Amino acid sequence: MASAAIDIEGLTFTYAGAETPSLSEVTLEVPYGQLLVLAGASGCGKTTLTRVISGLIPAFFEGKLSGAATVAGLDVTTAATWDIARQVGTVFQNPRTQFFTTDTASELAFGCENLGLPPDQTRARVDAAALAHNLTGLMDRSVFALSGGEKQRLACGAVAAMETPILVLDEPSANLDARSTEELRQAIASWKALGRTLVVADHRLEYLRELADAVVIMDAGRITCRLKGDEFRALGETACHELGLRSPFPVPPFQPRAAGPSASTLMLDGVQVRRRRPAVPGQAPMRGRITTLSIEHCDFRAGTVTAVVGPNGAGKTTLANCLAGLGPRQPGALTLAGARIPWRQRWRQCYLVQQDVSHQLFTESALREVMLACPHGCPDPAAVAQQALADVNLSEFSERHPLSLSAGQRQRLAIACALASARQVTVFDEPTSGLDLRQMQATAKALRQIADQGRVVLVITHDFELVAAVADEVVRMGDGHLITG
Repeated sequence: MASAAIDIEGLTFTYAGAETPSLSEVTLEVPYGQLLVLAGASGCGKTTLTRVISGLIPAFFEGKLSGAATVAGLDVTTAATWDIARQVGTVFQNPRTQFFTTDTASELAFGCENLGLPPDQTRARVDAAALAHNLTGLMDRSVFALSGGEKQRLACGAVAAMETPILVLDEPSANLDARSTEELRQAIASWKALGRTLVVADHRLEYLRELADAVVIMDAGRITCRLKGDEFRALGETACHELGLRSPFPVPPFQPRAAGPSASTLMLDGVQVRRRRPAVPGQAPMRGRITTLSIEHCDFRAGTVTAVVGPNGAGKTTLANCLAGLGPRQPGALTLAGARIPWRQRWRQCYLVQQDVSHQLFTESALREVMLACPHGCPDPAAVAQQALADVNLSEFSERHPLSLSAGQRQRLAIACALASARQVTVFDEPTSGLDLRQMQATAKALRQIADQGRVVLVITHDFELVAAVADEVVRMGDGHLITG
């Protein structure tokens, strides 16, 4: 057995086509059974480092690699990917990209089956993973019908079922509600107790605070700070902020802000969304529909940032899609400043930043992407776009292809598009997923800027640091309904 689970020495990696390296002279050792937390600004190299550890670099991501990296004694530059897969399980930043099947039970079993485990052992592991990650109520569901947080839990469960000695998790808490984040913390604690080695890249640090054995902070592809677990736990909130880290402490309860009168109000009356019952593999399709959203009345004031919170699967994204007029026509009335907005016209009034922003990026440069969002007749779309990019700290990436940006940078690009769109209603679905402290604060500033223009701003989020920073009001949802009190 190697002396360390992960041993990296002087590693430098530059993606094919990139001018600057994403990792520069990285040296890192992770002993067996320890939990290493990777922290740092969005785009600092955390995801690239996780790809090296999991063997995806250089097997799947082309580029120039120098230095040495071994995982469980295997040289990642020469070992077969299937050999590395027996040692390392990985949860990607976007879990949707690692699904291979169409239903939850098959996805949990997929990794075990690829390892050649006997059917009885596979079933036992699937049942254990479903129980540990609160997936029993989602079994035999289509993976396409899951919320973002439910997909995140499914990805964690699928990797856990493989029982690899090393686990690499990239932003595993990004789309999780408070309950699911606590369940993730418990799962990580149980993996540690079993002697597994863990590498977790995340901006949300509260759930990792008591578990971390070491914290490595990165910037521009380099390791800039190394902290032992006790040193990390000794840091106060101010010291964490000085290091560019999110707060590792619980966020105080939300305190509503006083908001002035608004002449423009978005009102929902009798809104319902009904969908076909989800298909169950091996069974005949079930007749009838189920109600996934039911709102008797609700109003959102212009000039106000309203946070929409609630557990995964509560109907928050369904509400966002309803406001934007996505999907088949649904019953209910939507009025803005007293004028009813027909279903087919909602997209003209509402700009939606989706949970997975890669679905709404179409052009070959960040600048052109924001120009595309500018309203028809805008006298100088290039100037508007450049200002919007500056507002979210993306000016230096204006000529980069949107899909070459990191997940956090793509998120900010979509926010810049919302800034430039000038639509009266803007809805953000998890806008700070994968964002560091500085970019979360920049996002809060951008949301406030949009609201101050007299627009209606709704923010669907599990990020209570963002809620504390910018929300004027909070609306809670559960089971497709608004929760009062």
